[in-house]
Amino acid sequence: MTNGSQPEPPLDAPFADWLRWALARHGYDPEERGVQRRFADASGLPVATVSRLLRNASQPDVSTCYALGVTFDVPVLPVLVRAGHLPAEVLDKEPSPTERPAPTTQQQALAALGITDPADQTAVLSMINALKAKDRREGVN
Repeated sequence: MTNGSQPEPPLDAPFADWLRWALARHGYDPEERGVQRRFADASGLPVATVSRLLRNASQPDVSTCYALGVTFDVPVLPVLVRAGHLPAEVLDKEPSPTERPAPTTQQQALAALGITDPADQTAVLSMINALKAKDRREGVN
């Protein structure tokens, strides 16, 4: 097995092909015994989810795409495109991080994440505040 020397699969390739490529690129041999468990532990994803994705038995949901992007330290937007949640055209329209001004308000940050509906923004901010309060109660910074 190569350690990621293969080119990245095209955006329209099966998601399983990209996941195998990304795993190999990050030192996981998808064919090695126990690698699904190790990757699941590292990513916080259930082993069953990793297994289904590698068998191309399902597509990842949005939260799984996010976890994969974070674990592989790659932008989440292309992962969402590969999973079929967004059209490929969004990649052409997305400015690079250096071209994009940093959000200065919570609403701007949420809008930058694609959360533009005021009710959705309120819900996300409520969840963030609840998690912050929980962390304070538990003594987590």
